[in-house]
Amino acid sequence: MGLPGPLVAFLLGVLASSPFTDAHAGHARPKRLAHAPRDLEVNLKLNKRVGAGAGCGPGAGGAVCDAGLCCSEEGFCGTGGAFCSAPACQLSYSAACDGNQVPSGPDTSKTPRPKFGSVAYGVDITGCINAGQMSLTFDDGPYIYTNELLDLLKKNGVRATFFINGNNGAKGQINNPSSGYAPIVQRMVADGHQIASHGWSHQDLVEITPTQRRNQIVYNEIAIADIIGGFPTYFRPPYTSCDAGCYNALGDMGYHVVNYDIDTKDFEDGGSKAKTIYSSALASSSSASTGWITLAHDIHAYTVKEFAQYMINLAKEKGYSLVTTGECLNDPPANWYRDPSTGQPRAVGAANPPTPPIRIETSTTKSDEPSKTETKTSSSSSSSSSSTSKPVVTPTAVPSGTDFGTNTKTHKPQNSSTTVAPPASGSSEGPSTSTTPPAAGSAAAPLATPFLVGGNIALALMFGFVGVLFFMS
Repeated sequence: MGLPGPLVAFLLGVLASSPFTDAHAGHARPKRLAHAPRDLEVNLKLNKRVGAGAGCGPGAGGAVCDAGLCCSEEGFCGTGGAFCSAPACQLSYSAACDGNQVPSGPDTSKTPRPKFGSVAYGVDITGCINAGQMSLTFDDGPYIYTNELLDLLKKNGVRATFFINGNNGAKGQINNPSSGYAPIVQRMVADGHQIASHGWSHQDLVEITPTQRRNQIVYNEIAIADIIGGFPTYFRPPYTSCDAGCYNALGDMGYHVVNYDIDTKDFEDGGSKAKTIYSSALASSSSASTGWITLAHDIHAYTVKEFAQYMINLAKEKGYSLVTTGECLNDPPANWYRDPSTGQPRAVGAANPPTPPIRIETSTTKSDEPSKTETKTSSSSSSSSSSTSKPVVTPTAVPSGTDFGTNTKTHKPQNSSTTVAPPASGSSEGPSTSTTPPAAGSAAAPLATPFLVGGNIALALMFGFVGVLFFMS
């Protein structure tokens, strides 16, 4: 004789509510809300606060992490790079995310944005207008390999364009002296390269709110201007993700939106396909009729130590001149940057620094409130013009598996039917596709997420009800 129906139902219900049967549900990447994203300020007013190890974000009913805690991509509150680093940390559910931290520097939020030059603003630009020219562009840096790339470019007499992020991959804010990146950015300018913006923390500008999108643009301006005295007029949206609202916003803020027409996929499978992709593109046309903008990343060792030289050699062999993006669009260097005070064209690296603008001074303490800043008139110019000798800080590598944004999601193809897939899980080179969830039993491990608990209780009740009906029949 079998077990009574109610007993069977009870056992099934217990099994359904067991953490072992749904262990992966708590660690899976949370589903995003179907409605439009909300700013952190709104969520702080409407949603509950939770502590370390608790679920947060859309997968936990919109819960917001307590002060000093970050909501990881997997949807848990904690501290450290696995939780706070950008772009994975969820901006709308934790004020402490790296992407929410305001850098110190000249406040550009109210800088005028006059339009100058002949290059279009707020539209997608994917190639050079001059045949026979190629612009090598590098995204997501600066990083520990960037100085080596600058050495290589100088040795070959090549000028390139760097679309830089200000605070991605847990590398630290680029204008913070402790990160060691400001001298590298200054060297880019000194060596004749062009600096362009790739956003503050590599967030997808379509998946965040208009306020967050503006912050991503302004924060990077502040950091770059603090280093070189001006901020770029060229911008590349992370993941090349930009809808009509995004293009309009970038146009209103005085940006030329530049993508590419050769995606080398140097971040995929350790760069194994990059040479084939690049050489095939160059073989498809002649330098007499074509110009190119290429995409690669200076955060990858393979790109810097092998692929960059290959690109240079083949381009020269095919008759291409290697120039900056501004040059291949016939835009003079003075138009590549704005003065943070006036918004007018600013030739960075000039002998005379700009008039010191109002500066934002920020605290390193992370609170549970959206970033608050105080502005005060500074009597000193930006760090780029400081004459005080400072010790050289060498940038350090971030922990293995840290996400810079390169491989988090698919790049949108430019003039191609082929999509870019992320690298295989477990790849030893380059950032991975997700942050590390808290280990079971650790201080940051959740007991259960609200959705998981509620769903399992409902499932147990359902099994019990069915069992009762079975027994009564």
